[in-house]
Parts: sequence; C-alpha cells; structure tokens
Amino acid sequence: MKIKINKVPLIILVGILLITVLLPFIKPIINEAMNRDFIEEVKHKALSANIKIVQLNYSTGYNSSSIGVSAGASGVVFRKEGNRYFALTALHVISELRDVDKTQTVVLGYNDKDIDKDNMGTGVADYYLKFPVVKVDYKSEKYDLAIISFVSDKDYTVLSLSDEKLKFWDKVASMSNPFGKRNVVTAGRIGSHKIWHYKDEIGAFDYTIINHSAVTSQGSSGSALLNEDMEIVGINLGGNENFLRQFISGMAIPNEQIQEFIKEWHK
Repeated sequence: MKIKINKVPLIILVGILLITVLLPFIKPIINEAMNRDFIEEVKHKALSANIKIVQLNYSTGYNSSSIGVSAGASGVVFRKEGNRYFALTALHVISELRDVDKTQTVVLGYNDKDIDKDNMGTGVADYYLKFPVVKVDYKSEKYDLAIISFVSDKDYTVLSLSDEKLKFWDKVASMSNPFGKRNVVTAGRIGSHKIWHYKDEIGAFDYTIINHSAVTSQGSSGSALLNEDMEIVGINLGGNENFLRQFISGMAIPNEQIQEFIKEWHK
C-alpha cells in the first residue's frame, strides 16, 4: 500500500524559507538600483558632513599599560560656530567603554584615512591623536542622543534639520561608517512608526522610533538619515536582523524628537 504525501505544505515551507533567506539579500540591491541618483546626490552634496568617532582607551596594569582603539562609530555635522563644529550622534556610541583609566575621543573627517591597525604596532594611538579631540556638549539617555563638538580648520558640510514630519514610504538615505568601512551611503523607505517606552531615574517617557529600509550595520549608530532635500530627518540608533544576521530594517529617532533634544540643550 502506497502512502500519498501531500507535497503542497512542503513546497510552501520551502518557499517561505527561500523568501526569508533571499529577500534580505536582494532588497539592498534593488534599493541601490532604484535610488542610484539619490545616492549619488547625497555623496556629492552631503557626505562631507559625515564623521567617524573613534575612542582611545588607556588602561594600566601591573608594570604595563595599553592603548586600545575602538572600531569607530558615526555622526553628522549640523552646526558651525567659528572653527568649532557641532555634530549629532547616538549617546551609546560614546558611552560604551568601561573599566579604563582614561578615555579620549577623536573625530575623523569624511576624507581622513583610517590607519591599518594590524600593521602599525605601537604607532596606532599616535596616529589617531593627530585628530581633533571631541567635547561632549550635551547628552540625553532619554533620547539616546549626544551633541559633540570639535575644532577644525577643515571645511565640512553643515546639514540642516528638517521641520517636516516623516511619513510612511518617504524616501531616505543613510550615510555612515559601518563595519570599518567609510562614507557608505544607502537608500530606502520609511516603514513603521513605533512608540518606544523608556524609563530612567527621572521618570517614564514615550517617544517615536522609525523603521526604515536603508541598510545599516554595526558602526552606523549615530549616523544621519537624510531626505531628498539633504536635510537630517533622523539619527540611526540600531537595526533589526533575522536569524541569519541579515539586515531587516534600520531604527532611527526622528527629527521631531531631535528638535526637542536640541531645545533641551539650549535651555
């Protein structure tokens, strides 16, 4: 007696697995192809506002000392006063190091080269100390945002904050320094707006987090999300991945929350 096997559920299951694996791989390629002109415009008009934030971590032990260099994170210039530039970034990217005797944070501009840390030996720290030292001007755990500043005679683009609230399916671009790469620009669309519930020692807060499809990864935290007018509409805080560690969506704090954060800074 032959047992008949219903192949339909198996085919459906295989199809779902293929979509789960292939869609996150294909989506960035499609986004890049559909937004090539937008990406090139960002590279031409806005990319010089992108900065890399690197922390030097000094620690001492018994008859020894060491200097560690972080992989780096991202930020975006939004104001200039004289030769001092002010940049937005995520608070957690400048607050991650612990158990160190001294931490110093420096800024690399969009056209400053990274050092090859694997081949430079003890010269790594000396190289990074040539760059401007960061001053933390204001920070807020409530928003996971920070305003930093640095002095430089170089000419960086200064981007404005948008006054318009983001809507579903708005086109956006992210420019950041992910996974040791520099000045990577990706594009996508705004997805959902979710209410984020946050509580600290002051009290409970609710604010909005936006999801978007512009690819981000480790190192993109603190980077800018831009609209088609080259205005800042969000600061990337993190992202969502599937079980294969493939990018699903980016998470950013939107411009209306950033505006509130900046108003608090000026109080």
